[in-house]
This record gives sequence, structure tokens and C-alpha cells, in this order.
Amino acid sequence: MKVNAVNNLEYSAGAVSKGFWFQEFKKYNHLLKEGFKDSEIKKMQKEQNIFLASSANYGRRMINEVSKRARALPKEIAHMFTSLPVSDQKILNLLAIMMTDRLFFEFMYEVYREKLITGNLQFNNSDIRAFLVNKATQSEKVANFTPQTKKRLAGTYKTYLKEANLLEENGKTYVVKRPILDINLEKKMRNKALYPYLIIFLGE
Repeated sequence: MKVNAVNNLEYSAGAVSKGFWFQEFKKYNHLLKEGFKDSEIKKMQKEQNIFLASSANYGRRMINEVSKRARALPKEIAHMFTSLPVSDQKILNLLAIMMTDRLFFEFMYEVYREKLITGNLQFNNSDIRAFLVNKATQSEKVANFTPQTKKRLAGTYKTYLKEANLLEENGKTYVVKRPILDINLEKKMRNKALYPYLIIFLGE
């Protein structure tokens, strides 16, 4: 999926009901590597609860989202997943979230990337609030988000960054971190479709 495809997506607050779900994303990709099809993995989740979900509905929501994220990754990137270190696997999960969630992609591009560029690495909820205020002037849908939804989005985005090791606690504050990407992964991401995502991680 390319950036212009992300730009065709509607703004959504759906992230509030979705976890980072890295272990599930990892298990799904390992099963793909072993030759299982998407339909087979979904059947395994339904019958065996391979994601150890607390309920059938939650398990279904997880497998559907993880499958969606995995399908969003270009094949040449997805094929690398199992051979990458965990730190890069987490980056690929975050990349897949960006490729399937326009609002989160724009947050990463406009807030996280900007902090790396300027060197102003301190991060707090006001950064997300300011981002959402700005988006509300561009989108009626975002403008109609409730205060509770905005608060939950801020919590979700912060969790995503922490889980991907792009945000660390420093006393009472948080500081954004630049990832050290696997050199082969970085080379693959220098193509036209993925470069806009790569510069987020590079802070360029």
C-alpha cells in the first residue's frame, strides 16, 4: 500500500480499540512463513485461540486487524520479517499500522518526524492534543471526536510509540528516540512507495 493509498483512507479513531499487538503480528507472520494461508490462520484462531484472546470476539478483532496489517506491507518487506531482529520487527508492525491508519500516519509524519528534525525530543500529551486540534480544522470528522475519544487516542499513540521503542521515559517526561534500522530494511524502504515512511524513522 502506498502513501497515496493511505491518503485515500478516511480519518478514523479506530486505533482506540486496537492494541500494538506485536506478539500476535509476529506469530501471524511466522505462520505465513511456514506456509499457512490467511484463512487457515484465522481458522486456527477461531478453533484454538492461538492469540490467547480473552474472548472469541476479541480474538476475531485481533486476527482481522493483524491480518490487515500484514497484507499492507509490500511483499519484499514482509518476506524479511522473520529474519529481522525484534527491534526491526516492531518497526514493521508500526509501519503496517501507519499504512492502514491515515490519522496515525499523519501524526507520525507531522509530530514524531518533526521532533527528530528539530531536535526537540521531549514528548507529552499536549503534542497529540495540538495535532488533533490542527486536524480538526481540516476535517469535520476529527472535529466531531469527543474529548474522551481524543484522550484515548493520545493514550493509544503513546502506547504505540513506547511498544515500538520510539519513546522512553526520562524521569517525569518522555523523550522520542530514533530507531537504528537494519541496513537491508532501510535499503528496501528507499523505494518510491516506502520512502515517505522511511524519512519518518530517519527524521529527514
